[in-house]
Amino acid sequence: MANDLHIKQTFGEWLQYHFLEKKLNTVFGWLFLSILGLIMLYLTVLVDYRIGPAVVVSFGFILILILILKYPFFGFYFLIFFASVTTTIDRLVNLPLASGVFVDVLLYFELISVISKYRLKKNIDHRFWSNPISIGLIVLFAYYLIELFNPSMLSPLGWLSFIRKQVSYLVFFCICYCLLDTRARIIYFVRFMIGLSTLLALYACKQQWFGYAGFELRAIGTGSGLSLLLQGGLLRKFSVFSDPATSGILFAAISMICVILFIRTDKRKERIWLAVAAIPNLLAYSYSGTRTATMMIIVGITLYCLSTLNERRTIHFLGFSITIFAFLYLLPYQNPITSRIRSTFEGTRDESAALRDYNRHQVQPYIQDHPIGGGIYTCGFEGPKYNEGHYLEFLQPDSGYMKTLAEQGAVGLALLLIFYFVLMRYGFYYFFRVKDPEIRNYYIALLIMIFTLIVAQYAQMAITQSPVILFFYAILVIFIKLADFDTKPHPIKITFQN
Repeated sequence: MANDLHIKQTFGEWLQYHFLEKKLNTVFGWLFLSILGLIMLYLTVLVDYRIGPAVVVSFGFILILILILKYPFFGFYFLIFFASVTTTIDRLVNLPLASGVFVDVLLYFELISVISKYRLKKNIDHRFWSNPISIGLIVLFAYYLIELFNPSMLSPLGWLSFIRKQVSYLVFFCICYCLLDTRARIIYFVRFMIGLSTLLALYACKQQWFGYAGFELRAIGTGSGLSLLLQGGLLRKFSVFSDPATSGILFAAISMICVILFIRTDKRKERIWLAVAAIPNLLAYSYSGTRTATMMIIVGITLYCLSTLNERRTIHFLGFSITIFAFLYLLPYQNPITSRIRSTFEGTRDESAALRDYNRHQVQPYIQDHPIGGGIYTCGFEGPKYNEGHYLEFLQPDSGYMKTLAEQGAVGLALLLIFYFVLMRYGFYYFFRVKDPEIRNYYIALLIMIFTLIVAQYAQMAITQSPVILFFYAILVIFIKLADFDTKPHPIKITFQN
């Protein structure tokens, strides 16, 4: 018995020496890695060519998880970036599982990383549970739980899928509340949003100037996929996202942040990089051909001007904006991009819009008879998948509000609109009360972004796609915390520390 224990201790020390202390930089390590490489070569060449890349990706993913556990801030930003490019990964690599599945894995590892750090975990205090925004989220989630007992829903599987997403969003909200705990980190996050969007916007510009990549053309195909993208002579660009609407909505929202911060800040360097970021975002929005995004910019400018009408720079900005829109509308020569933008103001109605209106009128009696709706995931793309045979199965709501009304009824829609009202009131309350100019600038910029997304929900599923949904929940936290740092501005220093 003692001899066996001695052997185990000796073997453990030997492993620790080669793998941890020397990190395989020994004769045994070289031999071990050489044999492992030969095995991988054999499996890749003679068994399946995908084994080698799969093993490399697996080890890389494990390394990412380890880094997330050790450095929660790295995990936080990597999670947002990865969630933004999952569609492109799926187009590029034919995986047995959609890459979006790995987003949930990263999210819960990030949660473990945060709650294992006491300094971060202690940020969840009584205020987290008692502020109006958190209460609104809890009320909405409670209503979603009640929807399980909706008698009109044919299957609970769709509800389970929906609830899984809502739980993930609440987890992300908690993570943001723990991590965005200083003024510097909040401002850094806003700059990260702008930087990430600009990077993705530059890729959309690449698609416009140099064409789609081969794997993207294969994903588009030559049938209905191509016909949906080709509108009025413009082959709409979607950057790394699933569709042009998602990309246009993101780029329009971030453009509003850039423009508002640009006209309000007095720092020359900041104005330069904001202008540099705004240009590709505005171009990428226009290349998406999303008329909803054009309307977002219009309502964003309108609300901003109404909110700051007492400022001289607002009058100048309003005059400049009116001039630009008038120029685009009255310009004699129109290309497909400007024609698509101008069509937003012309009120044209195509066959698809008429069909959507007809479908909505057809289901009005059903919705009026079901105050809590037909059940979660009973219409749209999820209807045939989860509730086959349901009355709403083939209803394509397009509008986020219409989907909420159909599935959750007038009660669900009322709760959602009340939450949006509470959110906007909360942001404006602090915008008009904080004294620090920089904090006021961030409040109004993020308020306008949120308002444009709320308006976009009328015509699109604007807030449900990544990274917009992640930005949305992070901004909820910023609204709660930013006023706490209403002091004299100080330099921003960010480090990825535990």
